[in-house]
Amino acid sequence: MKKNRKHSVEFKLEAVNKKAQGESVSSLSKSLGISPSLVWKWVDEYTTFGKSGFLTKQQERYTVQFRMDVVSYHKQKGISLRESCMRFGIRSQSTLYCWLTTFDQYGCEGLKVRYESIPNMERRKTERKIIEDLSRLEELEKENLYLRAENDFLKKLDALTQKRQTPPRKKR
Repeated sequence: MKKNRKHSVEFKLEAVNKKAQGESVSSLSKSLGISPSLVWKWVDEYTTFGKSGFLTKQQERYTVQFRMDVVSYHKQKGISLRESCMRFGIRSQSTLYCWLTTFDQYGCEGLKVRYESIPNMERRKTERKIIEDLSRLEELEKENLYLRAENDFLKKLDALTQKRQTPPRKKR
């Protein structure tokens, strides 16, 4: 199976029609030389969007409320990513997966963050600056920890040398 191969609309429709006629996904994938997951994806796109699901896709923009609705529905029902995408008409499962991981990390506020107004280069500079600031803070924390350990070591060493230098007192 070749990767990153583009398939025509007719090819996709042929696969979907064969599946609708009762051919199994595994035999379809072997005969067409594609993965079974790709066949399932095409079947889902066709059932959800019709033939227009196979046309070139433009980047869709979803509202924050829509994202929250999808994430909460997915979590409440406990259904698969594929089923959630079909239910809400989301073309890519990776989009929903990104929303779920963002929600798990940052909550509802994470779904609100948008970078549309920031050009890519500026965004990279701010991200790099944040990472540099964090790494500088981490360096200082490591140095602080090292100095504390060194200080404790020197205190114990000093205490041991003083103990050896003072002769033990004789008991009367």
